[in-house]
Amino acid sequence: MATVRVAMAELEISQSGRWGGRLTRRLLPTSDPLIDALSLEDRSTLAGIWLGRAAMERRVGDAFEVVRNALLRLGAASELVDLAARAVDDEARHTELSRVVASRFAGRELGLPEQLWLEVPKHKGASSALRDTLHVVGQCVLNETTASVFLECCLRHARGSLVTSALKELLSDEIDHGRIGWAHLASLEPRVRNEVAPWLLPMAYLNLRTWREYTPQEAPTSEVLAAHGAPSAKLIDEALVGALTELIVPGLQELGMVTAPLEGWLEAGARTDVAPVEFLRPPQ
Repeated sequence: MATVRVAMAELEISQSGRWGGRLTRRLLPTSDPLIDALSLEDRSTLAGIWLGRAAMERRVGDAFEVVRNALLRLGAASELVDLAARAVDDEARHTELSRVVASRFAGRELGLPEQLWLEVPKHKGASSALRDTLHVVGQCVLNETTASVFLECCLRHARGSLVTSALKELLSDEIDHGRIGWAHLASLEPRVRNEVAPWLLPMAYLNLRTWREYTPQEAPTSEVLAAHGAPSAKLIDEALVGALTELIVPGLQELGMVTAPLEGWLEAGARTDVAPVEFLRPPQ
């Protein structure tokens, strides 16, 4: 994959964005007794986890710049282009929201995390139009659908009022972001969807591998951390794989797409420590 830096717009939240320039639809709780009861060690751990999420949300904003431009080149419906443009602003909000939550745990104002580099897949062998569609599918159908399930997992175990409010705000956006990709796929001619199908497993493999890389496998896990939006790596991984098996594969099948290679990889354990070589040759 090519390593490129996509300069995200300033993190100021647009007045024309989802909530008219506001960070959230409803004000975040000003206090949370569960946070006050935490040990300094747990507060520090949670501050690091949420600040890490802020960094990842900022990179997703860069990715939606790529998606918006891809949809424009493809001549996609204006509604989808507008949603992708709004998603750039949404991710700026997500970055700031996650930073605010991290600061509450830290007990002091934290700055923005260092901006992560965006890896934009080259998709060698694909035509320029197919490559644009693959960028939309990879970011929206795969990553954003997975992100929704991840947030649902965090919300299911959350007890703190601050993180519960924050997670609901994040989830409401991610669901819409996933719909961009599903709507685009549904709008394609069957011939084009057939061209996309051989790329599904490579993209799913790389997406899941990235999610696992950014899940702190060695971080301490407990009900205390889960109550503040940080469930165990095991619970998160079950949610990630569940997103593929229970949502993404059935959705692709509804669109008449061939998913047998993807299903075979999932049934074999969805391993990302070794590449499924027989499935990851560049599609012809």
